[in-house]
Amino acid sequence: MRSYIKKISKILVIILILFVAFLGILNFASTQSSYQTEFTKGTITGSAPSGFYPGKAHVLGDADVPWLGKSFDSKNQNGHNLFSPTGGTILSYATPFYSKSTVDTAGNTHAYYFKTYEGYGIKDPNTKVIKLDYSSPENPWIIRIILDEIVAVGKNEYLGKIHLKIFGDHYITLGYFGLKK
Repeated sequence: MRSYIKKISKILVIILILFVAFLGILNFASTQSSYQTEFTKGTITGSAPSGFYPGKAHVLGDADVPWLGKSFDSKNQNGHNLFSPTGGTILSYATPFYSKSTVDTAGNTHAYYFKTYEGYGIKDPNTKVIKLDYSSPENPWIIRIILDEIVAVGKNEYLGKIHLKIFGDHYITLGYFGLKK
């Protein structure tokens, strides 16, 4: 029995090391991306965008993902994400106890609410950004450790960074996303 527990422990340590290495590779790739240069040249327009902005994820080689974009309520300084029906199904398995999501008449899922506020970039301290903070208790813990930041890069067009809180105030960057009305 003891050798069985040792083997399982070793496997778990190896999985953890591989996961941390994968996150490190994503973080390094993000810092070397052309999106990084574009992000630091971005500006903010004084408040978060308002209404729905279709999105495009720029992660893992711009792979298609079932995320459709973000909807903003600038007056109340908050917003949420919108996912396709496939994305909604994935979310129901990934966060089965999350109860705040809703499904619209098109079958799209509205989920993972965030608060918006201005600040300086977590990795770009000279760049003023709009932060999309998911740390609300109604979000699942895996979502609460995400901090997005957006900057305007054109009229009704934003570029965002996806950060993941690892521990304390240490974040890694997972990738980028675009929002365009």
